[in-house]
Amino acid sequence: MRSVERFRVLAIDKGGLVSLLVLVVYLVLAPAHIVDGDNAEFSTLGASGGTAHPTGYPLYLIWLRLTNWLPGSTPAHTAALATAILGAATILVLHAACRAWGARPFAATLTVTLFAAAPIIMRIATTAEVFALNCLVVATVLWLSAQGGPVRGLRRAVALGLVAGLGLSNHMTCVLVAPVGILGIVRAVSETERSKALPIVLAIVGLALGLVPYVYLLITPETPLSWGKVETLHDLFAMITRQDYGGPGSFLPTETPVPAWKQLLALFTSLGRTWLWVPLAAGLVTLGWRIARPRDAEPRWSWIALAVSLLLAGPLLVAKFNIEPSGLGLYVSQRFYVLPALLLAIPVAASLRLVEPMIERSRFGERVLCAGIATLGLATTVAVTLPYLARMHTPAVERYASNMLSVLPQNAVLFIGQDDEYFGASYVQWALGKRQDITVVAPQLTQMAWYAERVAARGIVAPPGDGHPMVRLVERLLREGRPVFVEKARAEVITAFSTYPYGTVMKVLPRGGTAPSIEEIVAENKAIYERFELGYPRPGPDDEFATAIHLRYAGTWKTLARKLESAGLRSEAAWAWEAARAVGPQP
Repeated sequence: MRSVERFRVLAIDKGGLVSLLVLVVYLVLAPAHIVDGDNAEFSTLGASGGTAHPTGYPLYLIWLRLTNWLPGSTPAHTAALATAILGAATILVLHAACRAWGARPFAATLTVTLFAAAPIIMRIATTAEVFALNCLVVATVLWLSAQGGPVRGLRRAVALGLVAGLGLSNHMTCVLVAPVGILGIVRAVSETERSKALPIVLAIVGLALGLVPYVYLLITPETPLSWGKVETLHDLFAMITRQDYGGPGSFLPTETPVPAWKQLLALFTSLGRTWLWVPLAAGLVTLGWRIARPRDAEPRWSWIALAVSLLLAGPLLVAKFNIEPSGLGLYVSQRFYVLPALLLAIPVAASLRLVEPMIERSRFGERVLCAGIATLGLATTVAVTLPYLARMHTPAVERYASNMLSVLPQNAVLFIGQDDEYFGASYVQWALGKRQDITVVAPQLTQMAWYAERVAARGIVAPPGDGHPMVRLVERLLREGRPVFVEKARAEVITAFSTYPYGTVMKVLPRGGTAPSIEEIVAENKAIYERFELGYPRPGPDDEFATAIHLRYAGTWKTLARKLESAGLRSEAAWAWEAARAVGPQP
């Protein structure tokens, strides 16, 4: 009977059942293909080693390298499985955190079930994404800092320092929960009967140990997708402080600032969808109420620390974003929303105290209700999220990169600019081992010395002279007989040379070269598109990366349709317009 009771405690009271079921769901939903640019980068580096873009994210890269033995069908699948484990671990620790902050098993189980099945949470927990590990770190800080946390005194101080360091080794936004972490350190000091300075010293030692993963950036080899090679402490400092992006706190440059109210509205909308609005409202009210009228496990200062962390990680952070929170920009922003969403789990669980009398009067009992939430409740909420996840997990990014490379001639040079194109093509080349004869160049990176050296080793060096360096480089490559292709946005090349649509890019002709007739170009592109693998449902008008990619597919036929109309070939133009409609995003 004791073993049965221990099993019930582990499965229900400590969240083992819901965490196990979440793990199964996440593993099943992990896609075998890449789904966006960062996902492609991490999947490739997980397979080959190397350094990610600043700040390097060494802890997550180490995790991907250590779990590279997982039985994934592709490198992307293996990395997704590794991330799914982190996602399920987050649910287990978050359940413990809710309990440590005073929630009963039913409240904790219902809270983590809602969180685990939220659209943005399922999205980052089922593909290679650094924010999944971020969630685990923050959930652990909440657990360790609570009055009812698992350790006390010196152990609490060491554990919090270590987790803080590990968090900073993963993603710098972990520092935004410092108010809760400091609360835990203060508790550790008050719980220590010996020297009050000792817990602080041990926390600092733990912090230093937690930062050791940054050594990985010094020892990992430089691979084709590495963000340079970190060889010195100066290089390491530059990586951590994001010097390639302009320094700490810098964002992508933009000519049009985005109003803060747009960012805040997007954050609030995302939090509402994550917490299904009513629990969100209840959680926010409860947070304010606990600050005004503290009760039970946590005093007023605990809730104040939580509220300050929520403000730092939520409104104060996102108000500084300069990315339009729509389309692809919305997903870039939404990944940062998961941190405030997770912090809200504590007050959401606390708000469920209101239903405790109903639970006590129920003839089923709390544990039976917890089991029902963990099974039927999880299944229901996951089912609601699945249509969204299917749209986001489309193979469009990987198929696009593979299609783009597959139709290019041997030893071609391809100049591209979008992150999903560059990282997607790199995944296809260096993780899947396809079309490595093609030199893929991201011109926006050539201003960085390490990248300029890398492409120079493959013959991509602009000769001296007047005019735009890109034009001089393309001219030299064409003289050497290298086929050259550029993305459609490379106006400096398109205006200087004769070009024409070739699949989703533009083929560049040598000086004095004559483009084929419009009929020949159309025939060539028909043959190219017949080779494209597009055997998946067309995206809708707001399916982010998939939508952007299919707009590129359709763009070629729209361009050709206009040229056919100008040439008076109306029936052929009508066919091209229909081809654009068929391959583009669908209503």
